[in-house]
Amino acid sequence: EELKDLVVVSMQSIVSLNQLVTELTSRLVKVTLTVEDTAQQVKQLRASLIEETVNLNDQIKDVAGKFDGLKESSNMTVAALSDKLQVVEEQLGTDIVAVEEELTTLRDEVTRKNSVVSIVSAEAGLREASCSKVCAGTTGHSSSAWKQLGSYIVYIIVDMSSCGFVAIPTITTTMEGSGHSNSIGSSAVYYATATSFDIYIHKPPEWSSVSTADAESRSWNMV
Repeated sequence: EELKDLVVVSMQSIVSLNQLVTELTSRLVKVTLTVEDTAQQVKQLRASLIEETVNLNDQIKDVAGKFDGLKESSNMTVAALSDKLQVVEEQLGTDIVAVEEELTTLRDEVTRKNSVVSIVSAEAGLREASCSKVCAGTTGHSSSAWKQLGSYIVYIIVDMSSCGFVAIPTITTTMEGSGHSNSIGSSAVYYATATSFDIYIHKPPEWSSVSTADAESRSWNMV
């Protein structure tokens, strides 16, 4: 009876031991699978990291290439701007020299004119001598615009606006043409301004009348 009990206990222990072995084997399989999965994941992660590193290196090289290109382009742009600036400076220097020469010429011309023209008096008082101006002209043989005033007078308004006077100048006139030896008024200036003046031509009453037709046919003009 005791032997029987011992056999039963032994059989139970064997069964328990088999169950333990089975359980340990199952756990070992699971651990093995987990290790393999982890190794696979590590392998995949390592491959992904290597690929990302390669891509990052490529991007760094691309950026470095673009930076080198930009640096080279900037250097070329700076060089081009320096060349243009040098050309502008040279041109500016030439222009300055030309302006200085022109100013010197103008000063010499003003000095020469001042030595020729002397202003001793003026209606509005003497002005700066360097501002003196001499202007001459004619109303023209065929372009003088004579107007009639009564039977014995013709007159003309002389435009001198192109002279550029800023004040009433000293005006000296005479009349050119033919048949005017007995006329009166060619040097008498009326209504003078800085831009115009009037001249009235007439003959004594005991002489014949004068008309614009006479003035035009005889080419009267004021000079």
